[in-house]
Amino acid sequence: MSSLTLLSRFCSPLVQSAKCRPEIIGPMYFAASRMFSTTYQNLQKADQGKQHIVVALGGNALLKRGEALNMSNQRKNIADGVSSLSSILKENTISFVHGNGPQVGLLALQGAAYQKETGTEAMGLDVLDAETEGMIGYLLEQEIDTALGQAGRDRGVVTVLSQIIVDPNDPAFQNPTKFIGPVYSKEEAMNLGKPVKQDGEYYRQVVPSPSPIRLIDQHLAAVKLLTKNNCIVICAGGGGIPVVLDNGKLKGIEAVIDKDRAACMIGKTLDADGLMILTDVSGVAINFGTPDEKWIK
Repeated sequence: MSSLTLLSRFCSPLVQSAKCRPEIIGPMYFAASRMFSTTYQNLQKADQGKQHIVVALGGNALLKRGEALNMSNQRKNIADGVSSLSSILKENTISFVHGNGPQVGLLALQGAAYQKETGTEAMGLDVLDAETEGMIGYLLEQEIDTALGQAGRDRGVVTVLSQIIVDPNDPAFQNPTKFIGPVYSKEEAMNLGKPVKQDGEYYRQVVPSPSPIRLIDQHLAAVKLLTKNNCIVICAGGGGIPVVLDNGKLKGIEAVIDKDRAACMIGKTLDADGLMILTDVSGVAINFGTPDEKWIK
């Protein structure tokens, strides 16, 4: 299951009837889907006025499958992606959402190794989600500055650590499906000691991925104010920090929210005009994974 090919599934019924058209933008592929009434072509017309577009960067677009999980690879991929989007950034109000699967998985492995060595309790996934929001947001901010220069500085670019309410009784907690961390061979995966599933030709660890319900009120108010004033906002990174309400208090929970679902939720909540998803797959398909699968050319 890929974020790009299953765009309509995640955003249903929002984009069930929308037309998706794949375009190559630099090194990555692009899918744009009108969320309400405007067409794909309108997203490209600066003379129609600024439109609010939610751009979702997949974790595997930030770090390609099989690449070493190091900072130089991530910087290059982020730079390529932002450079490809420069004209869209200049002409529209943009909210970025990004994935964090490889990055949060690496942090979890590091925490587990430190716990084994010292006996110190490892950080929870909610805390690691917050760490990746800051790390990837920082890298995105720098590359946006490189792409837009003074125009971006005048508009403002900010990363908002985003807490998102989820349901503690979500069935996802009983069926982990969200891939995190590096890839493994089958033999390595079987010796990992954690839930794993096949991801293409490799295997990866999986964790619960509950559906996002809403941004917490104070974060929603901040994001609305920022986007209203044309600030470029990076929010719901890694799908956001999953939290539940426990006797009226916010409490983190062990999970990683799917960033595509979070991007759709953000788009609907902010009444955005369009959604783009950038990932590492080669195109867009309808009826994905069925005998009727058809790639859109």
